[in-house]
Amino acid sequence: MDSPSFNLVDEAWIPVVEGGRPRVLSLIDVLSRAHEIDGLATANPLEAVAVFRQVLLPVYLDACGIPDSEGGWKQRWRDGHLPAERIKEYLGDQRARFDLFGGRPFGQVAGLRTAKDEDKPVSLLIAATATGNNVPLFTPRTEANPPALTPAEAARAMLATQCWDTAAIKSGAADDPQAKGGKTTGNPTGPCGALGVTVPIGRNLAETVLLNSPIVRQPPPGDVPQWRRDRAMTGAWEVRGPMGLLDLLTWQSRRVRLIPDRDAAGGVVVRRVLLTAGDRMQPLPQDVEPHTAWRRVDKPRAGQAPVAPVRHAVGRDAWRGLGPMMATVPQEGAAFNSSILLAQLADLGVDDVPLQVLTVGVAYGNQSAVVEDVIADLIPLPLAALAPGEVRGLIETVVVQAEDLRRAGNRLDDDLRRASGGDPVPWDKGLRPGDALMQDLNRVVRRLLAGLQREPGRYDDAEDAWRTAAQTLALKVAEPALAAAPPTAFLGREDDKQKKAYRASLAEVWFRASVRKILGIES
Repeated sequence: MDSPSFNLVDEAWIPVVEGGRPRVLSLIDVLSRAHEIDGLATANPLEAVAVFRQVLLPVYLDACGIPDSEGGWKQRWRDGHLPAERIKEYLGDQRARFDLFGGRPFGQVAGLRTAKDEDKPVSLLIAATATGNNVPLFTPRTEANPPALTPAEAARAMLATQCWDTAAIKSGAADDPQAKGGKTTGNPTGPCGALGVTVPIGRNLAETVLLNSPIVRQPPPGDVPQWRRDRAMTGAWEVRGPMGLLDLLTWQSRRVRLIPDRDAAGGVVVRRVLLTAGDRMQPLPQDVEPHTAWRRVDKPRAGQAPVAPVRHAVGRDAWRGLGPMMATVPQEGAAFNSSILLAQLADLGVDDVPLQVLTVGVAYGNQSAVVEDVIADLIPLPLAALAPGEVRGLIETVVVQAEDLRRAGNRLDDDLRRASGGDPVPWDKGLRPGDALMQDLNRVVRRLLAGLQREPGRYDDAEDAWRTAAQTLALKVAEPALAAAPPTAFLGREDDKQKKAYRASLAEVWFRASVRKILGIES
């Protein structure tokens, strides 16, 4: 076919929300009018994070410079908008590098091929569609019926693949000396797949870009985004650490070539793709990676780093992981350290923004070769919680108490089952009272966080409201379990092994006492 063109600078491909309504805009429009745009549309959180991290943020930082001091960062914040003219000039200079199908296609390897000239359906780039062994439940497609992506959709899917791709075996590029038998094994997941990504979100996209701009006092020489490298990429790859922030944000974890085609109406679509191994990031740099919290590894194995990224857990609301996010003060031997960006916000003292945090992660299965689940949440986070004080202390207490209430509710279920002559349900089976309670507490905690964001000085009132609501919901969630207990549970039984009597009445007394003790409520 004739050579098509789709330039990301001025073609509409980025989904955003503007004035409360969804729109699709070009790269130059999104960045030059970022203060008018609410934010990125997050219907597909993997693509939203990838577009922001691999394109929007590094374009801004490369065009305008990475902030090198607190004063410089604060001046940008006071400006309230991104410097449109500098961004337009930069994108004008780099425009040729942003053509999706040009002679040096954006984020791809021109002429990439396998030894057998094979390609695959473009569904390989989309975690929610069937491809190979990765067959999501209830998918309307099979690998034999792949989608036809528009250039905009293909660009977003490609960026998401660079961030989150599985660790499955990859086709070997014809010019890759490390490929064996036409394959490449031992691939890690995309770099974001190892993280519990946390993205600070402001009132508009300009604020969000600034909130995600780390201060780097001495940027390393030679640190450039992938589109400004002097040499075009090839199918060969290497194991290395990132040269700096821009290299990390635009990391090419895969080698890709989109194959354009025409649909029945003559429009450009992408049905086929080549995807081979890319650069492997080792080690993961705690001092550069801005978008994750870290946990201490108590007994690291030989060659293992003493810290590892905090991963988001499937089925857990983001507020249950607030502890690592709020660990903004480095302490020797601490179990957790917050992300670079949240720790920076604590130091900068910006107090006029209703901060939210977008959390995104992927749960992989079968040796990380398939995607089992995508984890995404958006929660308010009071800025006062990023510094030691009453607000942080209250939130830490609430998170711990909620978890203790969950365990107490599940213990009630265990005790009732023992009183009935049965055995407790395994911890990972069924929906037990404590787990159901967390769904009810979720609404309460989110209201508490939003309230503390608006009025952090009213932490005493917030604590009283939390205790009242938590006790009410905990007792309410126990009622169905007590009502469903069979008559034998009221007679109870003796457990010789534990030397303890179990009866429904005792189970209720123990549960109520636990709730009062957890919440610090006097009898």
